[in-house]
Amino acid sequence: MIKFKIDDKQYQLPNSISIDKYVKIYKAKELFTDEYFAAKIINIVCDTPLDDLLDSDYQEVNYLAAQILEMIPIDKPKFKDRFEIDGVHYGFFPTWKELSFAEFVDMDTISTKKPDDLLSMLHILAAIMYRPITEEKSHHDFQIEKYDVEKMKVRSEIFKHKLDISYVLGAQFFFINYAKKYSDYFLLSSMKTLSIWTRIKLIWNLRKMIWKTLFKKSTDGSSLSTDSLKTILRNTE
Repeated sequence: MIKFKIDDKQYQLPNSISIDKYVKIYKAKELFTDEYFAAKIINIVCDTPLDDLLDSDYQEVNYLAAQILEMIPIDKPKFKDRFEIDGVHYGFFPTWKELSFAEFVDMDTISTKKPDDLLSMLHILAAIMYRPITEEKSHHDFQIEKYDVEKMKVRSEIFKHKLDISYVLGAQFFFINYAKKYSDYFLLSSMKTLSIWTRIKLIWNLRKMIWKTLFKKSTDGSSLSTDSLKTILRNTE
């Protein structure tokens, strides 16, 4: 825990960056030059008055800002399947093949939004992907609470202020790059003759098949290769 003094008042850096503070930092980066941005980061995370920071030692401010930024994973954030907040254990989807239509639609709607809109909904995305663990066989083998939109809304507010952003970025990277990526191979133009509802059901069934295949283990225990997945996708077009 790093403690520091600004204008004779003591502050300390947190152990992690919450979703709401991450969003504020991200949005502020376009509004300030590098010199002012360093002070703004500390202002956001530690509630240190900005005017006091601007009057402080330049090197100290830059050092503290750098320490804060190190808490935010940038390149391929590590995926974590569970965490605990206020005594409640939350877990990621235990199996993609059981993903409900409601879960998929809500995630897909958020994940395909423009960057600024997506940024403001990260806590909601996290609340869809992580839910209370209801049954546990081992640390990484568990079942989670059935998806409920109303409970998700309450959970999202808790996550917004208390969940480490590293969990969200890791899960988002996992979801986008290992699941949704492959579903995008389908060309909707090839289904123009079908009704809208028929197309929706067809796409949903195809995506469920992809997810099931994606997370199915081969006989040697390893995941199927990207080439194998692409072959399956071509055969379903």
